[in-house]
Amino acid sequence: MSRGGRKASIPPGDWQPPERLVITESECSVFFVEEKGRRSKIYDFTKLQIRVGMQQWLARSFARATGPTSGVKRVSAAEGLWVAVQIFAAYLTKVDPPLLQPAHVTAAQIKESLLAVPLGSRKTHVHRMRAIFRADRELSAEARNAILHGRLPAYESKVQPYSLDEYQKLMTAVRHDIRVARDRIYEGRELLSAYRRGDLGLPRRRNHIEKTGRVLDILDRTGDLPRRVTPSEPQGGIPAWVGALGGAHDLVSRLTLTLTRTETAAFCLMLVDLTSENFGTIGEWPAAHFRPDGDLGGSALALVDGVKPRRGPSLEFMVTPLEDLPPSLADVLQTEDDDKHLFRSPFRVYQLLLDLTEFVRRHSGGTHAICYPNVRAQEGLAWTHGTSRNNLVTWALGHGFRPAKKDRNGKVPISDSPDEVPRDVNEQAVTSTDMGLSVNVHRLRRTVLERGGKPVAHTRETFHNYLRTSRPAAERGRVVMREALEKEVAKARIVQEIPVLTEEFLARAAQDPERAAADVGLDTETFARLISGEQDAVLVGCTDPENSPVTGPGKPCGASFLDDCLRCENARALPHQLAVQVETHSRLRHLQRDLDPRLWSHRHAESFDRLSNLLRQYTAAERADARERVTLAERRLVDDLINGRLDLR
Repeated sequence: MSRGGRKASIPPGDWQPPERLVITESECSVFFVEEKGRRSKIYDFTKLQIRVGMQQWLARSFARATGPTSGVKRVSAAEGLWVAVQIFAAYLTKVDPPLLQPAHVTAAQIKESLLAVPLGSRKTHVHRMRAIFRADRELSAEARNAILHGRLPAYESKVQPYSLDEYQKLMTAVRHDIRVARDRIYEGRELLSAYRRGDLGLPRRRNHIEKTGRVLDILDRTGDLPRRVTPSEPQGGIPAWVGALGGAHDLVSRLTLTLTRTETAAFCLMLVDLTSENFGTIGEWPAAHFRPDGDLGGSALALVDGVKPRRGPSLEFMVTPLEDLPPSLADVLQTEDDDKHLFRSPFRVYQLLLDLTEFVRRHSGGTHAICYPNVRAQEGLAWTHGTSRNNLVTWALGHGFRPAKKDRNGKVPISDSPDEVPRDVNEQAVTSTDMGLSVNVHRLRRTVLERGGKPVAHTRETFHNYLRTSRPAAERGRVVMREALEKEVAKARIVQEIPVLTEEFLARAAQDPERAAADVGLDTETFARLISGEQDAVLVGCTDPENSPVTGPGKPCGASFLDDCLRCENARALPHQLAVQVETHSRLRHLQRDLDPRLWSHRHAESFDRLSNLLRQYTAAERADARERVTLAERRLVDDLINGRLDLR
């Protein structure tokens, strides 16, 4: 327990929780208190310049949206909803005649109120309106649908993921601080062990290393620096010989056996990068965890309990698996440099964090993984757990980075979640002086989520919202779509461009076979076999059966006559094949009426479309004539083709 805390106690038997929603003749207000009890605020709805009935309705809706079972856990999130209420109330004041009850609100008025919001803030406002009125039953069904349904305005998030260069700069600084903290603490432990073994020499005036070891010994045993009680300093002052070593603040910062508050911020950033979890959630991780592997070798795994209050009471408690390196990176484990795989394994970083903060938990009795001493305490050392934006700002400035801009109230937003920070605050805006790379945990988490390609601690829909509002993700999506469309266009062109050797062309070929073969890109011998029907593949002729794109060069072609030959680059259509093509096309059209639509589409839709494209290159008279001269043998051939008997031979 910290020095500033208090013991837990049971409330008196007659204790009642404060009334959240107060509606009387003269008062209409909602009392909101954060889940952890740190801050609270009263929202006075009588200040809204609308009729009393409408004030009370908005108060009831606001109370439901910010209640204990909602995902609104902080004053900053409640403030965002309050802004939406004020905007909507301001619109209602302009409605003539004035509305007396919520049932009088129409869908047209709801839509007009949403359109009155500037385009840049409209999506945020719609989100808040949906949160406020999702459980409302006083509006008409049409008015509720106008709020809860419909497409949201498209926008590009102001918080974009880091570029590769920015990401490398940030994480290089993070890894540097973790290494420095680890080496400093391990050196302090070695110095303490040497002092206790008596290897630092006798206490002398100039033996500063022995004095340093003595300070570390007292610090490790008592959790405080050596102190001297005098009448002028009854709380215990720092002796002169300790002050000569650098003073209380310098000693604890330089020689402490645990992490400093800025180093805990570095560990949080490292774990955000490795796990994709929220910065605030990681800051509250416990030291206690479960090891399913039993620490008996093999793949190491630790299960850590986490809390994300804004997910709501039923989902806020979650378990985060911290794994060692996956088998795909087994070669990294075989390297001699331990640091190379330390910073790729969330399990190893977490284990290192617990090791470096053990000193604080031993003296404070705390249970948090992230904890550090408060070296500025007036009465000895105090212990603090978790981390905050203030620590992150200090860390960023110490590395020449810039923190996120303060909000309109002059405060740095505590939450790193876009749903907990007031959406009308530009999170990504920076100060007028360019101090370097911006450190924003929301940007870092977006970077990691996009790199991982899967949602973490949120729904898949939320993850898709991240991607839709991300500029790099949108650009990558455009590239993928362009490549896919170009591939489909190329396939379509191949289908449409299957050469058809017409009767006129074959007549010219009879007079000059060599020139005709050169016109279609074939040698004379292959061209002769093709027009003679020797290389027929039921529906088309094949120019090179030994060089099939399906089975590869040098092997007999094993392609399906119905499905593959129509999309093969070796295919050529000849007039004597038209009757079989027309009969096959007719059979497939009849099957479309007889088979289940999904089954027909799966089996025959592509072949039917390809045949349709091929037959369009003939005239209607040519197709009709071919249909009249289909022989019994050709009908049997088509029957074997469609039933797959030809592919089994």
